[in-house]
Amino acid sequence: MGIFFEPCRCRRPSGCPHLCTIRFRNTRGKQAEKSGFPTQDAAIEHLTELYAARKTNPRSVAEQQETLGEMTFEEYAKA
Repeated sequence: MGIFFEPCRCRRPSGCPHLCTIRFRNTRGKQAEKSGFPTQDAAIEHLTELYAARKTNPRSVAEQQETLGEMTFEEYAKA
């Protein structure tokens, strides 16, 4: 599924004010990383949503969504 972590070296990780980061495999099988989650629960919830979306969408649809999401508007207009 993926992992979540806080990329800091605080002495008290449970009370750390830093944001959480998640690392997961996208629809193409490449490793991806997202950050900016205020709590571990929010990071886990987002990982669960990604996992559920990956299981329910057909692979071709998911690849199209990811490809279009990475394109700029100019690239999309030319295609």
